[in-house]
Amino acid sequence: LFRHKLHVNPDIFDDILNQISDHPIFHNNSNNPQLPVSIQLAIFLNHAGHYGNSITLEDAAQWAGVSVGSIVNCTNRIIIALLDQHDTFMGFPSHDSEDFEHAWRYTAQATTCPEWQNCILAVDGTTIDLYATPGFYHQVFYDRKSKYSLGCQVSSLYFIFQLKIKNKFKAAIMPHNLLIVDYSLGHPGSVHDAYALRSTHLYHEHDTLLPAGHWIWADSAYPLNTWCIPPFKKPCNGRLTANQRTFNFHLSSVCFFYLHFFLI
Repeated sequence: LFRHKLHVNPDIFDDILNQISDHPIFHNNSNNPQLPVSIQLAIFLNHAGHYGNSITLEDAAQWAGVSVGSIVNCTNRIIIALLDQHDTFMGFPSHDSEDFEHAWRYTAQATTCPEWQNCILAVDGTTIDLYATPGFYHQVFYDRKSKYSLGCQVSSLYFIFQLKIKNKFKAAIMPHNLLIVDYSLGHPGSVHDAYALRSTHLYHEHDTLLPAGHWIWADSAYPLNTWCIPPFKKPCNGRLTANQRTFNFHLSSVCFFYLHFFLI
């Protein structure tokens, strides 16, 4: 029931609570004290974890037993507290960090061939659906799934994902713990993944962010570079060779793992 309502495990809830409880947004000199931070966090997670008609302000207020204004205030306070933690948890780890070491070890055990051990990141895109049709330039937000959205690109250690959130969001994620190390968010949903990738730090600073001889995995939407390896594309009026099909077959298992991340 806890996960069904808040979409996190209780231990994760406690970790988040410990990180934000001391934020000054939760402390004021008003004669009307705020709700406990734990209650505000629960309200926010319930509010953020549902979509559309299933989570109107009135429904959230009835569920929490508070006023509609309290739902808005709690949501705003939690967002402010979480955003102030951004630089603490979002960033590209150094090459000698523990996260990189774990990612290398994980990759060595999980990859299908030793030559792939130097790929500890993956990139992919996803979209974030918009609740309503934008009032201005709505055509550019109309994506290939016939929805209005924002795009997201995500990069992660051992996997780099591009999260497409109907306003394109790109991110990079680590394979052993799904740690997002880079992302971009803000492109309309119609923007191609390859173009949205250009908004990430990884695209512009791959020479310094990636160790020598390392690269990231990507799907066929991305261009081939020395630091970005997509599957082989079938040539026009031609066929892939046996070796190319074998490469794509094994790479598909890696990409499936990235897809699992986005489903999570």
